[in-house]
This record gives sequence, structure tokens and C-alpha cells, in this order.
Amino acid sequence: MKYGVVHVDELTKVVASVYKKKSSSELSLKEFEFALSFDFKWMSPDEASRVSDMAIESNIVYEQDGYINLNINLDNVSIPHDFKPSDELFKEKSIIEQIMEYITVTMNMDKQKVASLINEKQEEYSQLLYPEISAILVAKELGCDITPFYQKIYKKILQYD
Repeated sequence: MKYGVVHVDELTKVVASVYKKKSSSELSLKEFEFALSFDFKWMSPDEASRVSDMAIESNIVYEQDGYINLNINLDNVSIPHDFKPSDELFKEKSIIEQIMEYITVTMNMDKQKVASLINEKQEEYSQLLYPEISAILVAKELGCDITPFYQKIYKKILQYD
């Protein structure tokens, strides 16, 4: 089973848009979600809360003392003038997609390269490993700590039986 490129770009652009508008690398959670809902008028407050959760899970930002801080360099994010997030942003991503996004952001790697490494690992083991296990092995080889995903992966693997 092959896995394609994940859509971390859109989430990164959404997050970067807020921080660029606010000219800051640290915002309170409330400020961040308010900007998405009311400044940009892109989404409801509930959706803005989901976006902040997704950004934290994807390691684009990290939460500390009630503030969310950037883990990305804003200078590396190009945002089109007419940018607006699509409805795809709110679709639930599979565990493998979440892991791939996390590796991409944490290790500052190209999404296609991460997908390729996972696919190569699958081929190396003749497709005998669950894709999530291949992703764990790739993450470990890259030095990326994905312990936050272990419980989700465990539950997913139990569903395969």
C-alpha cells in the first residue's frame, strides 16, 4: 500500500497567516483562535479550536504557559494573496498521515521524501509490516520522537485483526 503526500502545507499557511498578521511568534491560544474566527472570518470558533489542536499535533506550533509558539520559520512560508483554507483542512486525517505530517514538520523534511522513506520501508519488509509500524521505524531512523502517537498506533493495529 503506497501513501501519498500529506497536506501539511495548508495548515502551515493558515498558522503562518495568523502570526504574520499579528507580527508575533507567540500568541495566546485565545488570540490565535480569535484571529482565525473573527479577524480572517475563515471559520467558526469550534473550527479554530480544531485548527489550533491540529497545529500543535503536527508540531507547527507548541503550547507553553497558555501561549502557542511557532516551530516554523515564517520566512519559509509563502502565502498567496488570496489564500483561504479549503474544507479539506477539517477532514480527519489517518494516523499514517498524522505521523507523516509530524515527521515532515519536526525534521524539516520534504513531504514526498517522508512518504518515499515509508514506502521504501514497506518494500524492505515485503509489505509484511503495518504502514504505521513502517512510519515508526522511519521516524526512529531519523531521530524523530513520535511517542505521542504510540497509543493511537496501538489502537489502530488492534483494528486490523
